[in-house]
Amino acid sequence: MKLSAAFAVLALVAHAQTSPRFEVASIHPNITATEGSVIDLPESGRLRVTNATLKTLIRAAWLVQNEQIVGGPKWLDTGRYDIEARTSGRITEAQDPPLMQNLLADRFHLKLHHETRELTVYTLLLAKNGPLFKQNSGASPSIHTNHGPGKSQIAVTGIGLHQFAAMLGKQMGRIVADKTGLSGTYDFSLVWDPDTTPDSTVPSVFAALQEQMGLRLESLKAMVDLLVIDSADRPSDN
Repeated sequence: MKLSAAFAVLALVAHAQTSPRFEVASIHPNITATEGSVIDLPESGRLRVTNATLKTLIRAAWLVQNEQIVGGPKWLDTGRYDIEARTSGRITEAQDPPLMQNLLADRFHLKLHHETRELTVYTLLLAKNGPLFKQNSGASPSIHTNHGPGKSQIAVTGIGLHQFAAMLGKQMGRIVADKTGLSGTYDFSLVWDPDTTPDSTVPSVFAALQEQMGLRLESLKAMVDLLVIDSADRPSDN
């Protein structure tokens, strides 16, 4: 089965004159040893990145999930960076990916190529009892996660299900594609046991999705577009 719509990877823009670039970019290692990262690129064109790994930046630049990124240096998941960059004017949402892609090529010397492989993936679908969550009423987007022994929780405000599917895929270690057909932004929370045992009092992620959200996961084989990292360098501090 080909899930091209769910796993399509944006191509690099061919000509430099039509591919937007940041005019100025400052990159520094983050040494706070904190969890979580922030990538903010508003219409003003002023990028702010806090505590992001190169893999996180690649996910944002190509709109892919972790399991679609293959290879790369050992520090891909460990080196964390703060970035401040700006463009000469306002930008559109469609310009976000090429801006990020060019930044990574220019400053991290990132080189990659595309491959298609058959993988086992999950599709996120509406269950018969769903949906059981409410559409966002205008509150600002937010994501809160909490993970501990026997219990994981995600609480979100104003998030689309395609974004939630990517978050779920990161937790499960497998690509999850949103096939619910719901295109709005929503408020909801999900609580589950990532290591379900016979003595668990918290449901598995499969049961929790159906009981708390009216969603279900279906496993299948699919041809998936992957990004294969050929090489990358740590950026010079500036």
